[in-house]
Amino acid sequence: GYSQMQALREAANAAMDGPPPLDFLLSPVSPMPAYPAHQASPLHDPARPFEHIAFTLPFNMSEQPALALNAGYTAGPRPLPIGLQIIGRRFDDAGVLALGAVWEQLRPAQRPWPLEPG
Repeated sequence: GYSQMQALREAANAAMDGPPPLDFLLSPVSPMPAYPAHQASPLHDPARPFEHIAFTLPFNMSEQPALALNAGYTAGPRPLPIGLQIIGRRFDDAGVLALGAVWEQLRPAQRPWPLEPG
């Protein structure tokens, strides 16, 4: 397993080096909207517990800084948050935080949190 983590780290960092070289990568935080807090995972199936970490796991293993921010909400009567992940080059934590601050200034107004039941 450790050698697979090292291979993932090398591949993720090489992808940022390009071509073309990337300063930042933007992705969803999860391939699905938020799931109910009382569930252990989105599918609530012990045999399939990891579907929701497909976009975050590679960067946890690659030791690249990543930041998750709210990007909006799903449609419907009980909107769920949709996360934006900002990933930077290894050791560029300051750059990721700076881009996150810019996103927070540019994004639409946020809803009050927590939402009242209803």
